[in-house]
Amino acid sequence: MPLSEDEQRILADIERQFHAEDPKLAREVARTSVYSHAGRQLKWAIAGVVVGIILMVVLLAMQLVAASLIVGFGMAFVCGVWAYYAFRRVTQAGINDLRRKTRSLFPKGISGEDFRRRFQRE
Repeated sequence: MPLSEDEQRILADIERQFHAEDPKLAREVARTSVYSHAGRQLKWAIAGVVVGIILMVVLLAMQLVAASLIVGFGMAFVCGVWAYYAFRRVTQAGINDLRRKTRSLFPKGISGEDFRRRFQRE
């Protein structure tokens, strides 16, 4: 349902106040999305996995097996779990966007076959 003119005016006033009160936060909010935040977390998590594996190999080379298991493997495992959940957030956001676009393409009551028939060349 579209917004009325009064609602649009009120929303524009709120947005202007927000930009006037804290322009730095307004720029940050405009730049940040689900994709950018989860993508940044995914990069850090993958870097943590790599560092954990390297640390594990270095500690094993120094014959510190217990430290290798606790520190290296622990870090790689925790960062791997973090990467998994960050990846899920990125893909779930993408799936939700795709669902929204598909719903707008096929309004209720119109099937895919009706849509194809409507746009077929005669």
